[in-house]
Amino acid sequence: MKFLSFAKRYGKRIAFHLVSICIISMLVVVGYAAIEYRQLVRQWYVPIDGQVQQTAKAPSEPEPVIDLTSVSPPMKPFVALILGIDSRDGERARSDTIMLAAINPGKQSAYLISIPRDSYLDIPGKGHDKVNHAMAFGGPKLVKQSLESFLGIEIDRYVSVDFDGFRKIVDELGGIPIDVKKRMKYSDPSDDTYIDLQPGMQTLNGEQALDYARYRKSDLGKEDSDYQRIARQQEIMQAIAVKAASPETLSKIHALMQIMGQHVKMDLTEGEIAALLLAYGNPGDNHNLFQTDTLTGRDERIWQDGVLGWYHLVPSTERQRIRQQIQAVLSSSS
Repeated sequence: MKFLSFAKRYGKRIAFHLVSICIISMLVVVGYAAIEYRQLVRQWYVPIDGQVQQTAKAPSEPEPVIDLTSVSPPMKPFVALILGIDSRDGERARSDTIMLAAINPGKQSAYLISIPRDSYLDIPGKGHDKVNHAMAFGGPKLVKQSLESFLGIEIDRYVSVDFDGFRKIVDELGGIPIDVKKRMKYSDPSDDTYIDLQPGMQTLNGEQALDYARYRKSDLGKEDSDYQRIARQQEIMQAIAVKAASPETLSKIHALMQIMGQHVKMDLTEGEIAALLLAYGNPGDNHNLFQTDTLTGRDERIWQDGVLGWYHLVPSTERQRIRQQIQAVLSSSS
């Protein structure tokens, strides 16, 4: 009951996840640095099937830089899959963080849904399993297909950020201030996880910020719920947003762009990113139109491949609620 009451209390308050805020904040800051912007988009543009289309334009032929002020009309409403990727040497990438964003540029509105990584669903071609396993099985494309079937929606775009990029962004910003509410200690030598944070107000570097955002299991007592972890990610998001918007960040634009170019992948085109920058770069009175939510359910032990493990079961009524919320955002007129 405490688990469900926590979800109901905090679900609506969970704002942009660390994955989306890293991308959006940095893009807003550097959006008008046109030349570097073009180079950045070329680095991170990867269609969801992994096949980059080659252009027929001759290498010596100059390409015009998109004028963000001339982009019109706004993009049509769409749904984006946002992934925080845990990719380690010698291992297949895992989606440790999963979100959906229903975006309506014409209204400057967005509806962001956090998807618990242990959510139990059917993965096409693999059977029922945790949604975060879909990334290891078939990359962003399989995560997309799994969630489309599970929620009964269509996902139009994807964005992924790896954890190394997150660490480097926080370090480049000079760390972020966080009030750690309790002692956090957890170690797992099998995957080189060593979390050791003391309580109190402090400046976390990139590694510590990632530990704080990911912490769930504990060497000192009861482990946290996924909802508690999402709440901490909210703190991380707020701290990054403040740092990204500060005047001193302007001197770090080039370094931040280079980091993002190496660690962000998406299938939004240059023109689409320009349109989004124009739509959301100056939200004015519409900043309160951003809504946040979390897909909620219950944890239950299930036998899977001969192993009894914990899974997050989401009822059909909750999936219907999320689907209706997404549809409401996409159908709203400008």
